[in-house]
Amino acid sequence: MKRTQPTTNPDPDPVENRRDWLLFSGHARMHVWNSGGPIHVPHKRVLQLLIMPWHGDDESWTVYRHQENTRNDGKIVFKKWNTAADKERFQRLERTEAPGNWDAKTNVTERQLLVPGSWVAALERTVGALSVPPIAGSVRPLARTTKYELSLWRSRQAAEFHWGTTPPKAWQPLARLFNALLRCFRRHADGQPLPPVHEL
Repeated sequence: MKRTQPTTNPDPDPVENRRDWLLFSGHARMHVWNSGGPIHVPHKRVLQLLIMPWHGDDESWTVYRHQENTRNDGKIVFKKWNTAADKERFQRLERTEAPGNWDAKTNVTERQLLVPGSWVAALERTVGALSVPPIAGSVRPLARTTKYELSLWRSRQAAEFHWGTTPPKAWQPLARLFNALLRCFRRHADGQPLPPVHEL
């Protein structure tokens, strides 16, 4: 996966300084990040890959298992925010404040892909076999880079791992899994079959 390198931006986009944009972008990001709730019944979350660039275009891939019968199909839900399209809408407003109903009209693409229950079960076994420390790496200053997040769920258990451009060395197994799954999911969205989990 291509990593976004740190950048300096001496001339920030004026849209990003607008109060209504800050509120709107928060809603758009939450739309991409959100993965739970009754809307997904009878499916339950298993894993989420979340990519958060500093200037938007947040992207998520969430895997769900069938709650009632793990042999039934699971699903992958893809979401991505088209930040440029929404910024153009705000630029056209000029000095006018955005209408209140715009929060519900974000340019977030959403697709659902069915996956075999056996594939989801194999993924859960693979993730369950990883051995990584809960906290790793040296303390570094926050940078304006893309952030990567791997979230995992099993019943009431939950875990989240965040890293920037370079993950801590001890988390390399997580980063490799993240990158392999991201490539796999993107190819699957383009019509290619899912490879067996052990080939990731």
